[in-house]
Amino acid sequence: MFTHPTTGAVTAVDRYRPSADLKRWLLARDQRCRFPGCGHPARECDIDHTKDAATGGPTRADNLGNLCRRHHVAKHQTPWTVEQLHEGTFAWTSPTGRVYLDHPPPPNTVVTDDSTPPF
Repeated sequence: MFTHPTTGAVTAVDRYRPSADLKRWLLARDQRCRFPGCGHPARECDIDHTKDAATGGPTRADNLGNLCRRHHVAKHQTPWTVEQLHEGTFAWTSPTGRVYLDHPPPPNTVVTDDSTPPF
């Protein structure tokens, strides 16, 4: 298991299946299927190795992403290809060669100010 030096978040594991911490981190990062325009919730998606684990793709956050079953199958059985660029950005290339970038959604955060009473 590999962790981020500052936050302690799990960023990689040395096995095929991601750890519970890594799954949780991917759910928070992706929030939805990472195919451009797909809004299928990440909690109902498959966690996919961008570079296939069978060919040496690591089980790390920068090689994993949530794909709904439809887009997971499309990735493996059609000419669509995908690579991760940086910080969770996916570059999908269509069969015609056009590239579509899918950036991770902004984090769902709530900031409160304790000095203001709630009512």
